Amino acid sequence: MRTVCTLIIGYQALGPGSLAIAANRDEDPSRPSDPPMTLRLDPRVVGGRDRLAGGTWLAIRERRAVIAMLNRRPTIRQAPPSDRSKPTSPAAPPPPLRSRGLLTLDVASAGEAAASSSSGPFADPLASAALASAFGALRSARYAPFSLAFVAPEACWVLDHEEGREDRVQGVDPGWHVLTHQDLDDSSEPRAARLLRELRDWKPVSLDDVERGLEARLGEHTAPDPTDPSRLEPPVCIHEGRMVTVSCSVVCWTPHETRYRHVEGRPCERPFEDRSGLLYQPSRAVGG
Repeated sequence: MRTVCTLIIGYQALGPGSLAIAANRDEDPSRPSDPPMTLRLDPRVVGGRDRLAGGTWLAIRERRAVIAMLNRRPTIRQAPPSDRSKPTSPAAPPPPLRSRGLLTLDVASAGEAAASSSSGPFADPLASAALASAFGALRSARYAPFSLAFVAPEACWVLDHEEGREDRVQGVDPGWHVLTHQDLDDSSEPRAARLLRELRDWKPVSLDDVERGLEARLGEHTAPDPTDPSRLEPPVCIHEGRMVTVSCSVVCWTPHETRYRHVEGRPCERPFEDRSGLLYQPSRAVGG
């Protein structure tokens, strides 16, 4: 499963106890998926569903945390083919790669008992339990390179994984951040650089301001670079190529209100729909 390709994180950007997430999913449009639904009931997990593997790219856990999976550009080159003139004993093929979307669902479903008893690196026990769940999954299966973001009102971290390199966990400071297929807030990645510049001095004063601003940024197209008009900035909303923007989500909440908006398709072509009811309504989980 290809995964969310642009993620904007607003960790406590509206003050303590707040969060904001905006995500574009860029994917082969022929790959089947379902719009947001209830994926698990206990704990309650909501998100879109990849029909091929059954996982998700963006999961919301009980109005307590958002977990997002992003494809990560590999940094390790594969070894060249061996010299076939030399006799070698056949090697067993490596185990197949597990879907990263299933890992997202594992992390979003970290058990409540584990969350209450975990003594991990974060003050929020759910953040520590979720990270422990991610490392447990990495010990039991192989995965293609990824970045996994956990965002809650009291904790935020990003886990980078690539076989052959040490896994890296980064705690995230309050403020606005951008993650694409490279490192968090990597200004060498043009799309991240564009969004980081736009977010640097942005100070929304309400959830309405947050929603409008994030939805507009998810729909941005190619535009002249304001620092160099001879250059073009890359689009955030992608229309061309094998992987295009197929859906978008905006999740934001304060201690008093939670909102979840989503569009199946591109945000420049279709309006966002309110999916907040999924976070409150009891309903049967998929496959349940």
